[in-house]
Amino acid sequence: MTSFPAPTPSPPTSSPELPAPAPGWAPACVVFDCDGILMDTEANWARVQRAVSERYGLEFTEAMERRMMGWSAADVATAIAEAARADRAAVHADVLRTEEETLTGHIVPLPGALETVRAFAERLPVAVASNSTSTILGVKLEEAGFAPHLSTWVSSEDVPRGKPAPDIYTEAVRRLGFAPGEALAVEDSVVGATSAVAAGLVVVAVPSVPDGDPVPAHHRAATLTDPVFRELMTRWLG
Repeated sequence: MTSFPAPTPSPPTSSPELPAPAPGWAPACVVFDCDGILMDTEANWARVQRAVSERYGLEFTEAMERRMMGWSAADVATAIAEAARADRAAVHADVLRTEEETLTGHIVPLPGALETVRAFAERLPVAVASNSTSTILGVKLEEAGFAPHLSTWVSSEDVPRGKPAPDIYTEAVRRLGFAPGEALAVEDSVVGATSAVAAGLVVVAVPSVPDGDPVPAHHRAATLTDPVFRELMTRWLG
C-alpha cells in the first residue's frame, strides 16, 4: 500500500494552556462541538477514513488517524485524493456515502452529554458547531436527542472554511446574537479548539484522546461528568 506523505512540520507553538478569562466571567451562550464531545462518533469517523483510504490503496496508520481527527469530509477527501492521485470529487462522494452508510447504530450520546446540554439550554442559548456536512449533522443531532435543546447548529457546509479556521464558531456565535468573547466553546480536538480560539471564544477542552496532542484551552476537564467540569458549570450557571 502507498503511504500518505509526511506532514509538514509545524512551527513551535505557545503553550496550549491559555490565560483564564477575567474573574467573574461567565458565558452568555455556549457552543458545543459534536463528535467526541456530545456523541461517540469519532471511532466511526476513523473507520470511514480508513475504509476510503484503503480503497484507494493508502495505508491508514494510527498516526494518520490522530492527524485527521476533527477534519471535515472535504479535507479528508483532499488528503486522500492528493496521496492517491485520484479525482477529488469522486473521493469526496465516497467519503460522504461511506459515512452515511455507517452511521446507523453508531449515534450514541456520550455519558452526561445530553444532561449537560439540557442544563445549559435551560439558562443560555446553545449551539453546535461541527465539521460534519449539514445533512449528517442534522441526522446525528436529531437521532441522539440533542436537537430540541439547541437554538441552532452550524456545519462545514454553512461557512467558507471548516475548522481549524474560525468561520464555524464565528457563525454560530453570530446566529446566537452575541460577541465571541461572551461565548464558551466545548471542544475535544486540536483542530476544533484552534478554530474556537481563533474566533475569540473561551474554550473548555475535554480531549477524546487523553494522550493525544495537547488541546489549546482556557479550562480543561477529563469528561463532561468529572468534578472539574461540574464545578465550572456550577460557577457559570449558579
